[in-house]
Amino acid sequence: MIRNAILLSCLLLLCGMARAQAPTNDTCAYPQVLPVKGLLECPLLGVACDNSQATWDGDFPLCDGDGLNYFDLWYTFNSEDHSEVLIALQPGTITDWGVEVIDTCFGTSLVCGVWPLFEYTVPTVPNTDYLIRVFTNADFGSPGTYSLCLSAEDPPLICDGDVVKSDLGDTTATICKDGVPDPFTFIHYTLAIGNNMMVLTDDGDNVIAEMPNGYIDADTLRDGAYRIHGISFEGTLTNFMEGISIRDVESDGLCLELSDTYFELFVDLCTGLEEGQEVGWAVHPTADNLLITGPKTGGQAELWVHDVMGRPVMRQPVVTGPMGRCMIAWPGELAHAAYVVRIQPLGGRAVVARVVR
Repeated sequence: MIRNAILLSCLLLLCGMARAQAPTNDTCAYPQVLPVKGLLECPLLGVACDNSQATWDGDFPLCDGDGLNYFDLWYTFNSEDHSEVLIALQPGTITDWGVEVIDTCFGTSLVCGVWPLFEYTVPTVPNTDYLIRVFTNADFGSPGTYSLCLSAEDPPLICDGDVVKSDLGDTTATICKDGVPDPFTFIHYTLAIGNNMMVLTDDGDNVIAEMPNGYIDADTLRDGAYRIHGISFEGTLTNFMEGISIRDVESDGLCLELSDTYFELFVDLCTGLEEGQEVGWAVHPTADNLLITGPKTGGQAELWVHDVMGRPVMRQPVVTGPMGRCMIAWPGELAHAAYVVRIQPLGGRAVVARVVR
């Protein structure tokens, strides 16, 4: 009977030892790898942890070194491009905890804190590995479950193409070339911390010139269609020159991105009403309306109205009836002033006229 009792006790002890097997990351030599997430992902997407079966491995924690026994687990992470990483601990059944960040096993303690702290800020060197020890001081509480989540701000963008617009938010404009300045200022809306520049090209994206400060007097251009692109880049542009396709421009730095969109600029000659009448289209303004006359057989065109700065203030399709006429009301918010009206017939030559409302 005594022999059987001893045998039963040994079996129970072995079963208890099997159930109490230490986690795989119980030692500094085999830490669990943790990813660094975005700030909005923590602490909800933390990794589930449990140090109730852990054993003590390593030195005394720098911030809690007066205990007789510790339950600690080990983790590791790489800082990637970040100069700061946040650690968030969400307690479950654990009643006492501490978090310590060190550079190597038995190395220098970089950050150390204990209950009741839930968050820890770790200054980091980019692309460097770090160790994390989560421990419970058995003199003050019990080990148990918790979650651990690492996060960091996204690093600033070096290159970001984004979009180009005028300083008024427009993406296209048509001007009448008449010797009167038509100044435009463009903005490259980019969050990149690298270099950026704006470039004037033809409608085939071939480089004409750089636009310092995004400024151009459109009246100095020859009549035709143009585009204004943004280039975001790091380093130096190696082959930027007139005539090259902007899509072939390269940089000797880490990156280069063209703007996702470009500004379209159309430069027309001021032909006046007489030329418009020759091609069958004309505009006759009144205080309240624009009378558009076209071919007697009817026709379709697109109407553009620009202020004296070349900014579009009105755009709409025009369809003339059997009498070749179409009456369009001036928008009520337009001031009584001078405007440039451009009529673009489908498949025909544009007609441009200066009018006064």
